[in-house]
Amino acid sequence: MKIFTTFLAMALAAMNAHGAPLLFDMGTDKSEVWSGFTRVTAASIYSDAAGFGWKSKEGLKASAKAFKSGEGEPPPIWTNAITEDVIAGDGENAFVIKAEPGDYHVYVVCGASDALREQFHDFTVAVGDQTQRVQIEGAYQFVPLRFKAKVGTGPLEVKFAPRNRFIVNAILAWRDADDATVKQDILDPFEDWTWKMPPEEWAKWKEEPEPPTGEMPAVSDADKARGFVVYSRPFTENIYRHTKPRAEEMNPELRAFATGGENEPLNFAIYPLRDLANAKVSVSVSDIGPIAAKNIDVRHVRYLRAMPNYTTKFRWSWVPDVLEHFDSISLTAQQNERFWLTVHVPENTPAGSYTGTVTLTCDGGKAVSLPVKFRVLPIKLREDPSKIFGIYYYHPLDRAFQAKDEVSREYFRRKADLEHADMAAHGTRNIVLSVWCRGADAQGHFNINWDLLTAKIELWRKHQFVGPIAMEISVGEVYEKYMKERVGSHLKGVKDPPPEFEQEITALVKTIEAERQKRGWPEFLYYPYDEPQTDPAAVNFMVKVLKACKAAGVRTYVTADPTHDHYDPMRPYVDVWCTQPFAPDRETVLADTKKRGVEYWCYPNHVGGENDHTPVSGARMTYGFGFWRSGFRVLIPWIYSNSSGDRFNYLDAGYMDFFNRQEPDGTPMPVALWEAYREGYDDYRYIFTLEELIKEARQSGKAQVKDLAEAADKDLQSIWSAIRVQPKYKDENLWSPGEYDVYRWMIARQILALQEKITK
Repeated sequence: MKIFTTFLAMALAAMNAHGAPLLFDMGTDKSEVWSGFTRVTAASIYSDAAGFGWKSKEGLKASAKAFKSGEGEPPPIWTNAITEDVIAGDGENAFVIKAEPGDYHVYVVCGASDALREQFHDFTVAVGDQTQRVQIEGAYQFVPLRFKAKVGTGPLEVKFAPRNRFIVNAILAWRDADDATVKQDILDPFEDWTWKMPPEEWAKWKEEPEPPTGEMPAVSDADKARGFVVYSRPFTENIYRHTKPRAEEMNPELRAFATGGENEPLNFAIYPLRDLANAKVSVSVSDIGPIAAKNIDVRHVRYLRAMPNYTTKFRWSWVPDVLEHFDSISLTAQQNERFWLTVHVPENTPAGSYTGTVTLTCDGGKAVSLPVKFRVLPIKLREDPSKIFGIYYYHPLDRAFQAKDEVSREYFRRKADLEHADMAAHGTRNIVLSVWCRGADAQGHFNINWDLLTAKIELWRKHQFVGPIAMEISVGEVYEKYMKERVGSHLKGVKDPPPEFEQEITALVKTIEAERQKRGWPEFLYYPYDEPQTDPAAVNFMVKVLKACKAAGVRTYVTADPTHDHYDPMRPYVDVWCTQPFAPDRETVLADTKKRGVEYWCYPNHVGGENDHTPVSGARMTYGFGFWRSGFRVLIPWIYSNSSGDRFNYLDAGYMDFFNRQEPDGTPMPVALWEAYREGYDDYRYIFTLEELIKEARQSGKAQVKDLAEAADKDLQSIWSAIRVQPKYKDENLWSPGEYDVYRWMIARQILALQEKITK
C-alpha cells in the first residue's frame, strides 16, 4: 500500500507540471479510491516531496463504512469510493496542496456514512479569504462546498476549524480550462450518487406518472413575453411539477382571513412557458396593513422523489413536499414552482381589511406584482379542553444525553426546544414519551435515567403541553431477561413467559408511578408494546402484560384496532385504545366512553407521510371537520419526523423518510402536510368557538340572541351533515379544495354575529 501511495504521489507531481486537476480521496489505507484520485489517510502529512498532506496528524482519525449492492436489505445509504470513508479531526488543521500558480476552483465534500446518531458536526472550511460553515447532524448526508482560490508562490491550503469536530471526504482543485471536463467526468456522476444509488440498483426502479392535468388555457401576450404564467389554487390541492394552470386561476389576487394569533397560508405558482434556465425568480412581500412583512414567512415547495408508501420499493414519483426557504429559484420549462407564504397575525392586531403586494422579480428586469387582500377578524379562538392534538416523536434529548461533547449536547437541546415550539405553534401539545431500562438487578432495582425524563417533562411544561402522557415502558427488555431472546416486531413469535415476568412488570410500573407522583408529573398511560399482532399468542401475551400494569393501579394504552374481535380478551384491561382509523364509529365510541370510561385516540398515519406524501386535503379534513365528527378524544400520528438515511433522499434505506425535515442547524423545516394539520386544528377551533357561543346565547334572556343562536346552529348542522364520514380521510370522497374555507367562513360569520349581540 505504501508503494502504491508513493506511486500516486509521483504521478500527481507529474500531473501538476501540466496543471492537471488535483484530486484527493480521504479515508483509510484500505478503503476504495475514486478513479483518478489520490488516496489520503490520517497519516498523510504534507511534504514538498509528496506535494500534498495534512499540516498536522494531531487529532486526525480515518474511518470507513461502505454499503454496496447485493447485500440483501437496502442499506441506510448507498456509498461510493468518496462517500464510504472519511477523515475527522477535533482540532484546527489544514490540507495543503502543492500547486502551480494560478486561479483554481476548489470543491470540498464533507459528510460521513456511519450512523453517528449522537454526534453533531460544526466547523468551518476556509480557502483564502472565503469561509463556509458546515453543520451536519449524525451522518448519511454529504455537503459539497465550492470556492475560488488564487495560488501564488506558496501552496494551496484548505483550512478546517471545528467547534467540535470536522469531517471531510474529498478535496478537488482545478483550473478554468478543466472546468467542463471535471464537471462531466467527476462532479455530475458524484452528485448523482448523493441521492441515487448504483446503476444496477437504479435500474430496478420505475417512475410513476403524475396525476392527469387539463389542457393549457390561452395565455396573454404579456405572459408570453415574460415567459411564464402566475396562478394560484387552494393549498389543499396539490400542484405537481407539470400541472397546468386553469384559466380562472391565472394572474390571481391572493385573499385570506384570520384572527389575531392565527397563521394563515397564501400560495401561488409559476408555470414557465419556455426554457428559462438562466432566469432566477425572487419573491418579496410588503406589509399587509398592520401585519409587518417580517411576520410573513416565504418558502417554496420542493419536489422530491418519493415511494407510494414507506415500504414499497422500486416505484417512485415526484411529489410536492418540503417547504424550504430560498434566495432565488431557477425556472425550467413547463415545470412548476409553487410558493408558500405563511402570514402570522400578531395578537391584538386591529380588526379590518388590509391590502399588500407580493412581488416576483425575474432576471432581466421582469417583475410581477400580485395584490393581497387580507381580513383580520375580531375573534378570539377558543381551545377545546376535552380534545388533544399530539404526535409521536423521536426525542432529541435522548441524543443530548448520549453525546460526547458539549457542542453536540447543546445542538440537541436546542433542536428539542425548537421542535417543541414548532409543535405548539401548530396546535400540537402532546407527545409520546418513554422510560427505558433493563430488567431489575439482583436486588430488584431498576436503573432508570430520571434526569433524562425530568429534562423531557420540563420541556413539555415550558411549551404548555397537556397530559396525559402515553409512556412506553421496556417490556421487551424484561422479556429478554426471562426468555433469553428478543421478542419479534409486533410480538411476532412471542412465547409465554413465566409468572416472574408479570411480577417484574408490575414492579417496574410501580417504580415509575411512585417517581411520577413524587415529582408531580402529569398522568402516565402505560404503553407496553406497539401494535401487537392479532394471533392468539400475541393477544395472550398482551393480556398478561396489561393485567400486570393494571395491578400497579394505573391506566393502560394500546395501539390496536378494537373493531377486531381477536382483541376481545384484552378489552377489560385497556383504558385507552389508540387506533389508526377513526374506528369504531362515533356512536360506539361515545357509548363505550360513557359506560366504561374508555378513551379513543387516533393515529392517522395515512396523512402523516408514512403511506403517501401528498394527501394534503385529507390531512386538513382529519385534523378539523373529521376529528369533530369522529367522537375521538386525541389525534396522535406517527411521527413528527422520521429519517432512515439521507433525510432528503426518500428512496434510500429500508424505509422511506417522511414528515418534517430540518435545516442544517436543527431548525424545523415543515412539509405541506404539517401545515395542513395546523389548518385543520384551526378549523376545529372555529367550530368549538361557535359551539360555545351558541351555548352562551341560548342562556340569554333576549329572544333575538336566542334566534341568532338557532340560526348559527342550523349552519353548523348543515356543515356537520356535509361531512362524508370515513374511517380514513385521505384523498377520495372529500370536499372540493375550496369548500374548506367556505365552511370556515360560514362559521366565522356566525361567530361575529353572536359576539356582537352577546356583548351588547
